[in-house]
Amino acid sequence: MTNLISLLAAPLAAGAAYGGVKAGLNGARQSLMQIERIVNRLDEKVDIHGERLASVEAETAHLKERIAIVGKGKE
Repeated sequence: MTNLISLLAAPLAAGAAYGGVKAGLNGARQSLMQIERIVNRLDEKVDIHGERLASVEAETAHLKERIAIVGKGKE
């Protein structure tokens, strides 16, 4: 009986180790998915801010042109 138990110890230990590794990998996979979602949200926010900046730059250029035209008219 002791011999049978000693023969089962190695496969049981290997199964437990496999289960632990698999659980760890699942946790890592979930963490990576969360990180990916965060990065995607940040990327979207950067895009929105980039569009806003481009709009402000265009409006600033337009206002500078209008000021230049008005300034020439006063001369």
